[in-house]
Amino acid sequence: ARRALAPLAAAGALTFSLAACGDDDTSSATSGGDAAKSESAGTTAAAGDVDLSKVTLLVGVQKDGIRAVLGKTGALDDVPYKVEFSTFQFGPPLVEAAGADKIDLAWVGNTPPLFGAAAGSDFKIIAAVREYDNQENSLVVPKGSPIKDFKDLVGKKVAVPKGSSANGYLFSGLKRQGIDPKKVELVYLPPADGLAAFSSGRVDAWVVWDPFVQQAELTADGVAVQGGEPDEHGIGFQIASSKALEDPAKRAAFKDYLGRLQKAWAWAKENPDGWAEAWSKDSGLPIEVTKKAAPAKASRLTAIDDEVIGYEQTLADLLADEGVLPKPVDFKSIVDEGVFDPNAAPTQE
Repeated sequence: ARRALAPLAAAGALTFSLAACGDDDTSSATSGGDAAKSESAGTTAAAGDVDLSKVTLLVGVQKDGIRAVLGKTGALDDVPYKVEFSTFQFGPPLVEAAGADKIDLAWVGNTPPLFGAAAGSDFKIIAAVREYDNQENSLVVPKGSPIKDFKDLVGKKVAVPKGSSANGYLFSGLKRQGIDPKKVELVYLPPADGLAAFSSGRVDAWVVWDPFVQQAELTADGVAVQGGEPDEHGIGFQIASSKALEDPAKRAAFKDYLGRLQKAWAWAKENPDGWAEAWSKDSGLPIEVTKKAAPAKASRLTAIDDEVIGYEQTLADLLADEGVLPKPVDFKSIVDEGVFDPNAAPTQE
């Protein structure tokens, strides 16, 4: 039996019944029920010789809208396996949980896997997630602030979640501007604490991702002054437990799940308001925030190609050179390309 998720999950473990996935109220949480109609004919057919009826996928999520879009679209209504969701604050604890085989898979930003690999965490990257606007993070400052770029952060207090994609984005931006990170007072805070510090004026800037960028703009008079390329490319990853990947039935379930998520995200891109409504209900974020965040967060799954590998290796080398990572990381060594089939589900360009 796996150990309880409570020490790692920000809000504890939530079991999300597949019977409720088609409901608008995607925040409802139950267990058991009709979640796995496992005895139906064809349970093993789609996955070859494996029996998906015995599989339970433990999926880690953030306030990222994944659970909401899967529920809103009914993407999981007919799955022949069970899915359970657990909520975490941000990426590093998700990588830790996957490495400890406490969750099976999760969506994280581009930097948490590098920290996880450097720490020896036992997980793999199974697909890339690319945001259509090529942007995940922003440098957010109070309205009227003189800070306009990374070079203006010298001597300033900057909140950022440690080990997150925002952490990687900040160091990339400082590198581009030729700024020594030691000249910036970094205040490492998880997203909720970062928002509180920014709102109260205890920090001069906040580096964070959507939807927290939109939350800062709408509730704390924040202004995003920098974001996206060339300091990041809107790339994240689906990660999976290495132990789970060794189970043929779970690998088959991963492939099926990713195909369903791809289709759900295609719907979300065309129906941002519908996704925003479900996302707000599921996460507790104000609808004004999710309506602004949904178009910015529109994403699709892609293969881990040479371009992605190049971006990640450059970031890994930068963080290692700066002493942020305890040792160098060979990005290719944490990739498993045999799970996601980019031709299995339609993508929208």
